[in-house]
Amino acid sequence: MVVILVPLIFGVIEFGTLFQRWLAADAIAVHAARYAGELGGDQPTLRAYIAEQLRDVGIDPLRVTVEVDPPTVTWREPIRVSVRSLERIDLPFALSTSVQISATGVSRGEVQR
Repeated sequence: MVVILVPLIFGVIEFGTLFQRWLAADAIAVHAARYAGELGGDQPTLRAYIAEQLRDVGIDPLRVTVEVDPPTVTWREPIRVSVRSLERIDLPFALSTSVQISATGVSRGEVQR
């Protein structure tokens, strides 16, 4: 019975942690897309903002891939920010694996050039 209960309890905890990180990455991607639209594209201040937000929710920014497409935008052009990371799942007596978390936010450029 313990052999079944322990992995089940840890599975629930690991799934909750993974779900929380996915929700955080999704919120960060959406806010970063809006910020990129205000800045006019991919800039160092956007990358610093994303790294700070990732650190705040407990995700290591060095293990995250951030893509901004296109690099520059003007008024009302769409901009997409994608955040991807590999998260580790460890269940005692069962398995250890990595799961990719991916989130994308889309916004419109707000800079008239």
